[in-house]
Amino acid sequence: MAKADLHTHSTASDGTDAPGDLARLARDRGLSCFALTDHDTTAGLEEAAAAAKKLKVTFVPGIELSASPDLDAAGSGNVVRVADEDLQGPADLNRRGNLHLLGYHIRQDAPGLTRIARQQQRAREERNPAIIEKLQSLGVSIDYDEVLEAAGGENGTDLQGVSVGRPHIAQVLMTKGYVKSIHEAFLKYLGVGGAAYTRRDRLSAMAAIEAIHAAGGVAVLAHPVQMALDHAGVEHAVARLTTLGLDGLETRHSDHEPADVHRLTALADRYDLIPTGGSDYHGSRKAIQLGDVVCPDQTLERLARAAEAYR
Repeated sequence: MAKADLHTHSTASDGTDAPGDLARLARDRGLSCFALTDHDTTAGLEEAAAAAKKLKVTFVPGIELSASPDLDAAGSGNVVRVADEDLQGPADLNRRGNLHLLGYHIRQDAPGLTRIARQQQRAREERNPAIIEKLQSLGVSIDYDEVLEAAGGENGTDLQGVSVGRPHIAQVLMTKGYVKSIHEAFLKYLGVGGAAYTRRDRLSAMAAIEAIHAAGGVAVLAHPVQMALDHAGVEHAVARLTTLGLDGLETRHSDHEPADVHRLTALADRYDLIPTGGSDYHGSRKAIQLGDVVCPDQTLERLARAAEAYR
């Protein structure tokens, strides 16, 4: 049976391994297959695919799109705009969590996906300096050049096409001793409610799913626990996303406890979604290792069949 990790990141977004190094690492970790799912970019796919072919490791081209967790606005257009005051209520968990959609077997040059990736990049580029300004106003000694250097990765990757984001800012905060972990950086400064949090307009879930499908890909809800919803809330979100064309559910993830896996597997069965799994490997930025979480049996075959339907 194939052993596959379907959730990894490289220096093209916020990982610390170059895309081409992931194939060798996957082989060394005993994997027969891996997917590269960088945040809002396909910049690393060509390099990763070439390395995987050379090493005879099966490769699944992917992406992870950040979408708005406001599913009630999912059908209103490509972008969901949420006012800052709407994010301040602690009970409004649907707006506080993350909603990320994984796309598998995508064509990296698909026009719609390319357009959305550029849109997401521009949103990050506009938000990042605003975060730095807020941090500086709080007495944090940080400048954007340090963030760009962190985004270059351990291998000195060229920044062209790299998705620079909050994890890179968190890395600088940790390196300089302002926080002890990436998690603390988001909790204290960068996440919703953090002292330097800066809102950005989000892609609607509908637009994200449609772009993945138009690129010949299969749309999967990533790490549902990160939506910060109770069990009923997660099921409601999954049901809503299914009406928008969701194909799969990431049932296995490094943030999922065994009870989560059990509940999410049952949820995938209930809504006829493909169960997927992966480590969410980011290199040295997280303790999780490539291959620590792998996808369920039959997942690769089901993903391939579903992708055929969109081509």
